[in-house]
Amino acid sequence: MPAGLGYIGRVISDNVLKQATRFHGHLGPWLVLGLKAGTYARRKLAASPFELRARVFCPAGTPYTCFVDGIQFSSGCTMGKGNISHHRAAGCRVEFTRAEDGLHHKDTKSQGGSERTLRLAVRPEVWEELHSRPCKGMAGAARLGREFARRRLAELLTE
Repeated sequence: MPAGLGYIGRVISDNVLKQATRFHGHLGPWLVLGLKAGTYARRKLAASPFELRARVFCPAGTPYTCFVDGIQFSSGCTMGKGNISHHRAAGCRVEFTRAEDGLHHKDTKSQGGSERTLRLAVRPEVWEELHSRPCKGMAGAARLGREFARRRLAELLTE
């Protein structure tokens, strides 16, 4: 399996964007950042949604929590399964952990399992771009979301 952030190509398919938009309610750049992060984590860690846990660190409130929805949709880590959590923080980053023993429990190590971890963060220049180039309404958010969907993952996130 190829390593590194270059593994995810430039484009998220139109079908995935439509499904994620339906799940989240609208298309925007923060949703796309989460989509790319979750997709990369599933592939890099070769994990099912039951083997992953996501700890998302970002400000509470929109547009930052749109990143959380993108991660839920693409990684399969969901509030219902209890394998995603949000933590208030400056900046925007996520830590994915894969349980090597199957179904992810809150404390895998104490149950004799082992874990693999992947940390991704929104690049500082992307954070700055999103704050210096605010979206004008839903149409502007969708336009920027489609633009981000065409960018390579390495241009958007650091590992």
